[in-house]
Amino acid sequence: MKQCKSLLITVLLLFLLTACSDLANQILGNTPTPELATATPESAVATPEPTATTAIAAETVTGLATVDSIEIQMLASFPVQVNVRARGDLPDGCTLIAQSNATRQGTTYTVAISTIRPAGSVCTQALVPFEELIPLDVVDLPAGTYTVDVNGITGSFTLDTANTLAAEPTATAPTDANNAIINGRIWHDLCTVIGGEGEEQVALSAGCVAAGDGIGFEANGKLEDGEPGLASVLVSLGEGDCPSVGLATTLTDADGDYVFDGLAAGDYCVSIDEEAADNVFLLPGNWTFPGIGQTAVTLTESEIRTAVNFGWDYQFLPESDIDLENCTNSMAFVADLSIPDDTVLAPGANFEKGWRLRNSGTCPWTTGYSLVFAGGDQMGTSTAVSLTSPVAPGQEVTLSVTLTAPETIGTYRSDWLLANSSGQLFGVDGFPDEVIWVQIVVGVPESTPEPNSAVIGGVVWEDICFIRADGTPSVGCAEINGTGFYRGDGTLINEPRLAGITVILATGPCPDVGAPAPGTILQTALTDRNGLYRFPNLDEGLYCVAIDALSPANVNFLIPGNWTWPAPGTGAQGINLAAGEERLEVDFGWDYQE
Repeated sequence: MKQCKSLLITVLLLFLLTACSDLANQILGNTPTPELATATPESAVATPEPTATTAIAAETVTGLATVDSIEIQMLASFPVQVNVRARGDLPDGCTLIAQSNATRQGTTYTVAISTIRPAGSVCTQALVPFEELIPLDVVDLPAGTYTVDVNGITGSFTLDTANTLAAEPTATAPTDANNAIINGRIWHDLCTVIGGEGEEQVALSAGCVAAGDGIGFEANGKLEDGEPGLASVLVSLGEGDCPSVGLATTLTDADGDYVFDGLAAGDYCVSIDEEAADNVFLLPGNWTFPGIGQTAVTLTESEIRTAVNFGWDYQFLPESDIDLENCTNSMAFVADLSIPDDTVLAPGANFEKGWRLRNSGTCPWTTGYSLVFAGGDQMGTSTAVSLTSPVAPGQEVTLSVTLTAPETIGTYRSDWLLANSSGQLFGVDGFPDEVIWVQIVVGVPESTPEPNSAVIGGVVWEDICFIRADGTPSVGCAEINGTGFYRGDGTLINEPRLAGITVILATGPCPDVGAPAPGTILQTALTDRNGLYRFPNLDEGLYCVAIDALSPANVNFLIPGNWTWPAPGTGAQGINLAAGEERLEVDFGWDYQE
């Protein structure tokens, strides 16, 4: 990035820019960007030893690093070792990671990644990615779930057992063996439905699944965000195998949590009798987790067993707020699933057209609803297709019809609407004239592409932008949001090509942050002397083309600098490749920092 200033200010800032660049190169281990034709070997460059004077200015500014994501790694050892890998971006080329400090309070780890930069320095404004690996002190932790907060980004990990090696017992240091704990939560497993016994049920919430007997719906048995705990439920504890009671009882608190403590190692049964006098407020309903109202627990000495949970689904709760007498019917078109418009088909060919639709009204769609022919070319005998399952408001459904292409060459269109159980028609946004359709061309279809004949390729170029001696930007510069700073404009016009850059091809979508995961990488390619790369012999599908500027293969060629194309700071592009397709415009533009 560059800043347009007067010639005098440019000269005065030259020294500060040079010092900042040296500082970034020392931290990253980089040498100045090599020329493409004649790169200087590292052995020929005399790098001075960094000193306290050159590394940190006399006055500094500190802060917290911006963290975009964290990854918690549990190493296969005992005691277990836990590391946190944090990734993010530094705001400019002069800001450095100062230190990473991890502290624990109770079950929460707080990790602070701090930054430092010279005060008053004029620095390059490109974001600089960073990655920090922070070990956590987890030795001697009891079993349980722990939260990790890294500069506001949170995650968690669970220890199934106490993370300590058993100490040799000594006669002088007896231990209290009755200090194990069982705790858990009783929660309302939410599932809202319309319809009861003898009626067709419609699920209205995402937490519903088909009932085990195949009739209607029930809650899914998963404790999800927003599902409340059930207070004042009587929970019993017994010794030995289930069923067993008589050792202790307790009531759940306002959050639905319960605790049994002071326990010795051994086998226990935690149970809830929904028909007990203290629990009759649960009826009618049924247990969705663990499926019955009891569960067996085996404790080791001093173990803290958490998440011994029970999920309860009330038969008639939560109640639906839908007024079936006054609700509205409406649909939204989501996507064509097959036969795009103007698909060429042979005369008389049978085909299936599919749509993805959303219930955008307030009425649930029952199996009395159907997709009906509404006009145009009928193309077959089918005039109506009934829904096979209910669709609640907000939910989506896939509907399809089987049709036959006419025998005469030409263009044909068939229109379709939905009809409710009373035969009333409605379409997109509820209007009966807003149809969905299929349009085909009857003719001679094109030949089918050969398998694995698709290609992805492009060029990697240097997106040049510099500040002239009079302080004005060169052709090819784009100002950054009116800041007076400039970068390359992302347009390839007679600019140098970058050779020897490693390009990655991976399967699936590109990650939000960082390079594609190693397990998704199919192959790599090097750009030639013209900056070109190719990935031939590909099948149709979704791919990610990426260049990791910080990888060992590219760091000495590209850093310092940043991407201008396909977007500022972005070195990856997702490509949805069709069979036999050639995508040769997957380009990348790089602006070296000066």
